[in-house]
Amino acid sequence: MTLLHQQESESPEIDAHAGTSAVATRGRRVGLALLGLLLVAVPYLVPGWLSFLVVVGIFFLVVLGLDLFLGHTGQVSLGQTLFMALGGYGGGILSLRLGVPTVVALVVMAVLSAAVAFLLGRSFLRLRGYYLALATLGLAVITENLATGLGSLTGGPSGLVGVPNIGFGSFAATTDAANYWVILILCAVGAWFVSGLVRSRTGRALAAIASDQPAASMLGVDAARYKTYAFVLAAVFASVAGTLYACYSRFISPEMVGVLVAFDLVVMLALGGSRSIVGPLLGVFLLRWLPEAGQHVALYEPLIAGVVLIVVITYLPDGIWGGIKGVVRRVGR
Repeated sequence: MTLLHQQESESPEIDAHAGTSAVATRGRRVGLALLGLLLVAVPYLVPGWLSFLVVVGIFFLVVLGLDLFLGHTGQVSLGQTLFMALGGYGGGILSLRLGVPTVVALVVMAVLSAAVAFLLGRSFLRLRGYYLALATLGLAVITENLATGLGSLTGGPSGLVGVPNIGFGSFAATTDAANYWVILILCAVGAWFVSGLVRSRTGRALAAIASDQPAASMLGVDAARYKTYAFVLAAVFASVAGTLYACYSRFISPEMVGVLVAFDLVVMLALGGSRSIVGPLLGVFLLRWLPEAGQHVALYEPLIAGVVLIVVITYLPDGIWGGIKGVVRRVGR
């Protein structure tokens, strides 16, 4: 009788929890649908924002891939600009000097970046914590110096000029609107892929590694293999974004893949919040908006970004989006 009474008393709590989860799932789907409708309507509502939103979408791809490695796996990488440079310079050189279609160049450099990431990951991912962060920071420093020093190949400090717009066959994204639709489709595909991966067995393994790697290894999770997998995926996202960046700007220079950009990517993820789709998008939007807010704000962009990051990490450890979700959950209860 006691056991039966205990089960009956617990069942309302279980039902309430299941009901809350169902409501949260429906709310998430409605929110994503509204966000999708808003993004589709942007070219018609605020056409003057298209150039800004194209750049936001490009950096969103990089940060979305970084979230797999940093947010879901718990590993810190400051070397994503290496793969952005491979995609940008490699895609630009293939299309500009060898006449390769830009879409083909994008795919070729994504495959090459995956191979480079796999080789680097076999060595670098034995490191943890600050050691891994410093090692990948070295990659960012080397990338910027090579982009500047290999002038005959990269154009040196002046950059690589005249990169063709992204396109295939008779289609070329020569306008902001065309680039916006290309980026929107790629971002949607990337978000769908990451969302599915996180809910899969691989995503659960990555979460276990982030939570407690020794315990995950004891349970049979091959930490080295899964971390390498996440590192390779992050590299592919960064490479694709780098090619898109070069094709949209029709130009790429060392400053576009410099050390400060490598730090900005991590700041964007921490600012918006990791382990979500909206968090990286929010972080990219806010940090890329600072230069657009005016010349005086742009001059103090590093200072403002640093102060905001300190405040967010101190009071909102899950980022702005994590804080918003926490408030919504408390109100819902």
